Amino acid sequence: MKQNYINECKIIQQNSTYTAEAHHHMAIRFKRLAFWFEVVPAVCSAITGTLVSSGIVGNWLLIFTVMSSILTAITAILNPDKTYQQHLEAAKDFTALKHDARFLHESASTTMSDESFAIAVENLHNKYNDLIKNVPPTDSSSFDKAQAIIQKGTHEPDKDKNGLIK
Repeated sequence: MKQNYINECKIIQQNSTYTAEAHHHMAIRFKRLAFWFEVVPAVCSAITGTLVSSGIVGNWLLIFTVMSSILTAITAILNPDKTYQQHLEAAKDFTALKHDARFLHESASTTMSDESFAIAVENLHNKYNDLIKNVPPTDSSSFDKAQAIIQKGTHEPDKDKNGLIK
């Protein structure tokens, strides 16, 4: 019976590893979007507006000021930085859950009674489900990148020639 709970911990650990990595990729994407759609248009708008208003260049440059201002306004509504923060927080939450699951089945399970271990695994399972319900979704592209990285062994601890963790 205890082996079933250990297996559940391993499943939660693996699912959390993949989900955390996918959220990291989503966060990186939205961080880049935030830079290109928040910083660049705002700077462009400021520079072109200053150049036109000071008379250094003609009014023909005003179209870039208007386009940059419109893009800045749209970006303020879409708020890619907020989405970046949400995915980063989700990645951190799933990483912590992954470590909790690993600790529970590799270390704590050896000192807990079967009943208390079952309760701990059930609590872990509920925490995982709560996270799934409350985080923003990922996409296939991010999951594919996460899968490739994880399957290379990136998230596994270093081991010596005897298979012991260094």
